[in-house]
Amino acid sequence: MSFDLPVVLGHRGARAVKTENTIEAFRYACQSNVRWVELDAMLSGDGVVMVFHDETLDRMAGIPGRVDEFSADRLQSLTLKTGAKIPTLAEVLDVLNEFRACVNIEIKPSRPDLARETAGQVWQVVRQAGFDDPDRLLFSSFAWDALEETMTLAPHIRRGVLVEDVSGDWRPAAKKLAAYSINYDADLLNPELIREIKDGGYRLLVYTVNDPNRAKDLRARGADAFFCDDPVAMTAAFS
Repeated sequence: MSFDLPVVLGHRGARAVKTENTIEAFRYACQSNVRWVELDAMLSGDGVVMVFHDETLDRMAGIPGRVDEFSADRLQSLTLKTGAKIPTLAEVLDVLNEFRACVNIEIKPSRPDLARETAGQVWQVVRQAGFDDPDRLLFSSFAWDALEETMTLAPHIRRGVLVEDVSGDWRPAAKKLAAYSINYDADLLNPELIREIKDGGYRLLVYTVNDPNRAKDLRARGADAFFCDDPVAMTAAFS
């Protein structure tokens, strides 16, 4: 296998079809031949890597509190509003290994001071799962010091710099991190920025795109790949 990023990646598994970041979402994506998925990795209060997007539990579980205030056992005992459960990263990687799928792990510290610790714990889980394959794994983060930690621990794993504003702060970060990709908010992209990213030698990964016409337009302008909530439907649009 070689590193071959497809045009479409399943955002949080396939969040338009199954509950985001759950075993069901990743299994659905894999069974639907979605080769690459994206997930969010965050630490529980006792340092276990969970697959969850929000810092707080209210949107998904309907209860107050922060993820980093709960133990992993307590988090796994919760039932989300949809009836699904919060998985650990180890559990999700087991599913992905079953299908030989590939993953973009967004390292998502619940607090800025946890960035490096979160990255380190993610790498430990990845190694224990036998997922430390540079052809199957991409790290990304808005917390660029987390990516700096992965560069130290796993320099052979590609890194994507996540950007959510129009500032130029990503430029020195991308250079320092020897970034493979710039992962940019679709609503903030313009032709000049796309050209700059591509001229800089970076891949451009765009989030979150669910309109096939928008994706095709961005693709024609130079975007390499898209994070999509319904990756099956988007893949069919590019077929």
